[in-house]
Amino acid sequence: MQAQAQPQRAATKDLVTTERPAPRIEWLRIRNLTKRFGDLAALRDFDLDVRGGEFISLLGPSGCGKTTALNCLAGLLEPDDGEIELDGESVVRISPERRRFGMVFQNYALFPHLTVGRNVAFGLEMQRVPKARIGERVDRVLTLVRLGDQRDKYPAQLSGGQQQRIAIARAVVTEPRLMLMDEPLSNLDAKLRLEMRTEIRRLHQALGLTTIYVTHDQEEALSLSDRIVLMRQGLIRQVGTPREVYLEPASAYAANFLGARNLLPVRVVAAAGDVQIETGSGVTLTGTPRGDLAPGDEAIAVIRPEHISLLAQGQDGVNTVPGLVETVEFVGNGIEVSVRSGLTGEIIARTEDLWRQGDGVALRLPAERLLVFPAEDAGETI
Repeated sequence: MQAQAQPQRAATKDLVTTERPAPRIEWLRIRNLTKRFGDLAALRDFDLDVRGGEFISLLGPSGCGKTTALNCLAGLLEPDDGEIELDGESVVRISPERRRFGMVFQNYALFPHLTVGRNVAFGLEMQRVPKARIGERVDRVLTLVRLGDQRDKYPAQLSGGQQQRIAIARAVVTEPRLMLMDEPLSNLDAKLRLEMRTEIRRLHQALGLTTIYVTHDQEEALSLSDRIVLMRQGLIRQVGTPREVYLEPASAYAANFLGARNLLPVRVVAAAGDVQIETGSGVTLTGTPRGDLAPGDEAIAVIRPEHISLLAQGQDGVNTVPGLVETVEFVGNGIEVSVRSGLTGEIIARTEDLWRQGDGVALRLPAERLLVFPAEDAGETI
């Protein structure tokens, strides 16, 4: 094992390896983590196992508990209950600086009076690393974030994206056991967010990091993560790969938060195999059941805009409903069309065809894409 590990370390230092270095931890185990603020339970029974080298995103709306969970991991908040173990060692009562975690904040938190090099070196100076070694490590990490020529500048002389790279460099230069990131891209414009997403993933892989990343942006979570932890009201609602949480949501809330948008209150007519449902306006549809459903149950049907077909007026068939185009929006990678039909509310469809307001259309909702959840999920909108 030692003979294999040494070339990996050397190659990472030279920045030419295509192999991913071994992660600095084997696993992180979180059990029953709970944090209350007065009568409010901001985090409840948070359970998660993380393998070394994984990129985990905590995803959810504001106030769902994701930043509270991150701050408990960092040691910035003391949990009221629960355990955090890193490779078998409890870190709950270890001070933040002794946990050897790296943290990147939303607002960069750079020292404006220090140069880029001194900002990156700060953590190493606090650890009393020898000066010569500090210079070597700072040079290496600035090269990794592609800002080696900015060492003597001050933060105010850099763009927002460059400042965020410096904040990341400052966190990784200490060789953290665990990297924690709290909405690090929310202050950047759309183009920079895309660029920084690529940079963060590249650094995660190049340095063998284990990363916990907080975001409310589902696209960010889908593109960056090995696994996504979807949260709501202090609870974990689903854990899975990006593909799993996107295509196999565990609840109407999960489907809606990850872009389904079309939620229809329905009543179950039959539940053998595919589920037969009826809308409040009397339209009968066939869908795919998700959870326990029985005839007579109230339920909610969910479908993504890109899974709906827009056809010419007059076409019929299974799960095809006539409608009228209300609005048309060009969204860059397609066209979103809002359709008024016999279904509850407006239906949003994603298409490449150009429709116009007032056009008559037929909406086709494939049964395998129309997911039907029990009624208790019906109120779980964002």
